[in-house]
Amino acid sequence: MTSEQQYIDLFREQRSLIEANSCALMNGRRQAAFEDFCRLGFPTRREERYKYTDVAQAFAPDYGLNLRQAAPAPQVLARFRCNLPNLSPLVFYVANDTFSGGAVRELPRGLHVLSMRQAAGQLPADVCAHYGRLADTAGDGLTALNTMLTQDGVVVYVEAGTVLPDPIQIINLSVAQADLMSNRRVLVVAEGGASVKLLFCDHADNRRRYLTNQVVEVVAGREAAVEIYSVEETTEQNTRFSNLYVEQQADSRVTLCSVSLHNGLTRNRTDVRLAGSHASLQAYGAVIADKQQHVDHNILVDHAVESCHSDLLYKYVLNDRAVGAFAGKVLVRPGAQHTDSQQTNANLCASPEAHMYTQPMLEIYADDVKCNHGSTVGRFDEQALFYMCQRGIPEAEARLLLQHAFVNEVLSRIELEPLRERLAHLVEMRFRGELSKCEGCRMCQHG
Repeated sequence: MTSEQQYIDLFREQRSLIEANSCALMNGRRQAAFEDFCRLGFPTRREERYKYTDVAQAFAPDYGLNLRQAAPAPQVLARFRCNLPNLSPLVFYVANDTFSGGAVRELPRGLHVLSMRQAAGQLPADVCAHYGRLADTAGDGLTALNTMLTQDGVVVYVEAGTVLPDPIQIINLSVAQADLMSNRRVLVVAEGGASVKLLFCDHADNRRRYLTNQVVEVVAGREAAVEIYSVEETTEQNTRFSNLYVEQQADSRVTLCSVSLHNGLTRNRTDVRLAGSHASLQAYGAVIADKQQHVDHNILVDHAVESCHSDLLYKYVLNDRAVGAFAGKVLVRPGAQHTDSQQTNANLCASPEAHMYTQPMLEIYADDVKCNHGSTVGRFDEQALFYMCQRGIPEAEARLLLQHAFVNEVLSRIELEPLRERLAHLVEMRFRGELSKCEGCRMCQHG
């Protein structure tokens, strides 16, 4: 039996249960997604955007699914309390793929954070209509599989003109007594002039094997400001596929920041469409991997109209036999004059066995643009290392300082100072070998 067939058979056998624990909004997209998955199957390495990660192999093991949407005990969630000094985020939990609430204080006027099932009955129809609009199941087998199997999700809706002073933190927790697959779904809608900051933290409760297939859709209205920070600190048994789709209207500003501290296999796809003039995107990420960990970022920035700006910066530090991959493509369509785009991927292979694949790309169909891209793959600066050792710094400490300085260019871009300081501390812990499991990260306060 192929990897695809086990999920096709599962859907046919369990469709009534899947739909019974979902809502009409999500069920309405399910049949088309099923047909698309039957046609597409899993992406293969023959496809340009997936050539660095074997998707079918990752989905081959027999994972269980939480089709009855059973929630974990409250004390399990309580073990992952927020621990971000000098920040007062609104904290919510997603246990596996089930929205479990969280924030106890009253939400600010103009902010709605609720499950997809709740949203279908409480939010305006034009907000709910964004579900599945950007995440086209006809073009990606993983998105089709998610839409086919997902039963609930999280909706963050920020009304026009609402400026939120505090960030929203969503803790994605994998917790089960057996190996488990989760199909997470998130929809973020920031209407015109709205401003919101979101922090997604991925954690795992124990050493079970977890597979997460996640789809996130972000709609940024005219003059909206959306910042999304994603921190992954799980285990070597954790596999995560995340497809992020973003649409920006005129004069909107979107910031995407991804930090991978510890994982097994991670594959992040990001598609951003700059659909309104003077829209601006900043996307940056830091990856720290060792042992046999695998982190693959694939990014497409579509400059569909004139006078938009994008800036991409991704840095990897790879030790042992870790594998990193980065492919970034900036597409400038005909008529998208006055595009301004920068793309940089810099990588440090700190061991001879580490492997890094890098592929920055430009595809330009306009003649009045300012675009550049570049990538580097290197090892430690031996002269700098020698200089530091000559001044009494132990070699291990010198290597740590050089690695931390290398990653700091990414961290320094984080405007939330408490988050920037906390991540800088976690990065140092990671380089010192003190983040060997999720329970050690201290981003959440265990027990």
